[in-house]
Amino acid sequence: MNTTAIDTGARRAPGEIGIWGFVLCDLIVFSLYFMTFLYERAQRPEMFLEGSHQLNLNMGLINTLVLLASSLFVALAVQSIRSGQAVLGRKYILGAGLGGAAFIVNKMIEWGIKISAGYDAQYDLFFQLYYMMTGLHFLHVLVGMVVLTYLWKMTAAIRTNVTPRQVRFLENGAIYWHLVDLIWLVLFALFYLIK
Repeated sequence: MNTTAIDTGARRAPGEIGIWGFVLCDLIVFSLYFMTFLYERAQRPEMFLEGSHQLNLNMGLINTLVLLASSLFVALAVQSIRSGQAVLGRKYILGAGLGGAAFIVNKMIEWGIKISAGYDAQYDLFFQLYYMMTGLHFLHVLVGMVVLTYLWKMTAAIRTNVTPRQVRFLENGAIYWHLVDLIWLVLFALFYLIK
């Protein structure tokens, strides 16, 4: 069923100012963690190189691809709903949620493998930072899953006209989900790629 597309009128930034303030604050916090990681890596290059070699690049790559696909689905959902195709947008949100669920399962398996091999947070500073930073990101993914679930339910209520409020809320959720993806891309580069 097609719904009526929303007329966005004048060009504007997506979402609301509050979500952009949150994104800025969150990026500042993660940037401090990233700088801490790089500083400690420069102080202990052998430890960080060895730790990086203990991580499974394929599992990290799977998580990266899953989150990139999920972000694409969120962007397509926003576009679909803006153009009056709420049913299609809802399907894209479901796809994004499935991607988030796949990330959660894969990350838990990866953590389990590392911990059972003796590489827990007490092993060394590399793994302490690894679990702390990826754990904080994991928390962001869980919050994002709650947001996606709400968006999925919200889009079921769109019958004829999508309201500007609904579009803004959808945009806010999409912006948050893209933030989750962006943070993971940096984590993937720091922990899995930099040798």
